[in-house]
Amino acid sequence: MTDFITHIQAGLEEALPEIIRQYNGEKSAGSLSEMEQAIKHMSHRLGNEIMRQWLKEQAGEYPADEHRCGCGKPARYVRRRSGVIISLQGRVDYRRAYYLCEHCQQGHYPLDDRLGIKSGEMSEEVIRQAALLGIEDAFETSSQKLAELTLLELSPNSIRKASLVMGERVHQQEQAQFARSQRLDSQLEQRRVSAKPERLYGSMDGFMVCLEDGWHEMKAGAWWTTSTRKDGTLKAQHLAYYADLLAAEDFSDLVWATGFERLADQAKELVFVADGADWIWRIVERHFPQAVQIVDWYHACQYLAPLALLAFSDPDERQRWMHAVKDLLWEGRIDEVIDACSQQTNSARPDDPARKAVTYYTNNRQRMDYAAFRAQGYMIGSGSMESGCKQIGFERLKIAGARWSVDGARKVAKARAAFLSKQWHTLTPDWSALSQVA
Repeated sequence: MTDFITHIQAGLEEALPEIIRQYNGEKSAGSLSEMEQAIKHMSHRLGNEIMRQWLKEQAGEYPADEHRCGCGKPARYVRRRSGVIISLQGRVDYRRAYYLCEHCQQGHYPLDDRLGIKSGEMSEEVIRQAALLGIEDAFETSSQKLAELTLLELSPNSIRKASLVMGERVHQQEQAQFARSQRLDSQLEQRRVSAKPERLYGSMDGFMVCLEDGWHEMKAGAWWTTSTRKDGTLKAQHLAYYADLLAAEDFSDLVWATGFERLADQAKELVFVADGADWIWRIVERHFPQAVQIVDWYHACQYLAPLALLAFSDPDERQRWMHAVKDLLWEGRIDEVIDACSQQTNSARPDDPARKAVTYYTNNRQRMDYAAFRAQGYMIGSGSMESGCKQIGFERLKIAGARWSVDGARKVAKARAAFLSKQWHTLTPDWSALSQVA
C-alpha cells in the first residue's frame, strides 16, 4: 500500500509543474489564506477521486465465479452492486461483486469483508475522528468543527453515534478484562509475571451527571505510577481512567477488572489515595486489603475552614487556629486534631461543622498518618483523580444544557476516559456496533 501511495504522489509531483505552466489563465491570489482554502478543497476532491479509483482497482475486473460462504458452502457470483462509503474524503461511490449462498441464502460482498466496509456507514477513520470531537464538545458544535477542519459534513446525530461506538468498544474491553480476571489460568499467569509494579497508585471518586430523570452520580477511578521531579516532588505518570454509571457494588467489579489488568493485586506496594467516602474504602478493602489507604490531604483540610469561620469572628484568630490544626494534621497527630475540633462544637446547630469534622477524622484516623506516609515517599494527594473527574465530568458531561440518557452518558464518559488514558489506539472496530448514518 505504501508503494502505491508513493507512486501516486510521485506522479502528481512530477506532472504538477507542467500542469501549472500550461495554464494560461490568471494565477495570482488575493492572499495566502485564499490559496490555502482553495488547495484544501481541491485536496478533498482529489482524495475522493483517488479513493474511488483505488476501490475500483481493489474490486478487480473479473470476479471469481464462487466465494466460500461462512457456512462452508460455495456462494455464487450474482452481479456487481453499488455501494457508498462515508470516508474522510467525503461520500465515495463504488461497485463490487455480490455473491449469494444457495445453501443458507446469505449474501456476501467479499471486498467489503476484506476492507472492513459497511456500505452506507461511516468508515473507521471517520468514526475515530468524529468521536474525538464528540467527546470533547457538544455534538452540534463538533459537527461544525468537523466540517470546518475536514470538509466532511456529518449530522450532530452521526457525531453522537460515533462517540457511542467508541464508548461501546471500551465497555467490551472492560467486559473482556473482567472475564479474564475471573479465570484461574489468568490469575496463575499473573502470579508468574516477573515484572510486577514496584508501587502502583489507585483512586476513586464520583461526580453528578444530569440524566433525563434528574441528577445521578457517575463513579470514576484511576490507576497511575509516579516519577520524581528535579525538586524531589512526585509526578503522576501512565494515568489510566475508567468510569461508569453504576451502584458501588457493581462498580466494584470494574475496579477489580481494571486493576487486574495492571497487576494491582501483584504490586509490591499498592497505595489508594481518595476522599473519605465509605463506598470507596469498602471496595478497596474487598479487593485490595493489602493496600495502603490514604485520605487525600486536600479533602482532609477542607473540614477546617467552615468550622473556623463559625467558631472565630476575628480573622487573625481564625487563621492562627487553622494553621495550628493543619500543622497537627500534617504531622498525623489526629487525636489532637479531633480534640481541637471538639472544643469548637456547637450543639445548637444540627449541621455543626465541628461535629462533621470530628466524625470525619475519627472514621479515617488510620488513613491520615501523613507524617508516616511522607516518610515512606507516598503521594498523599489525589489530584490525578480530581483532574480525571474534571475532564470527564465538568468539561464534557456537565457542559451547559447537557441532559443525557444513561447509555449516552456512560459511553461518552468511557470513550473520553480512554482518550485521556492514551488508549484510543486500542479501541479496535466492532463492525456489529456501527449504526446507519443519519
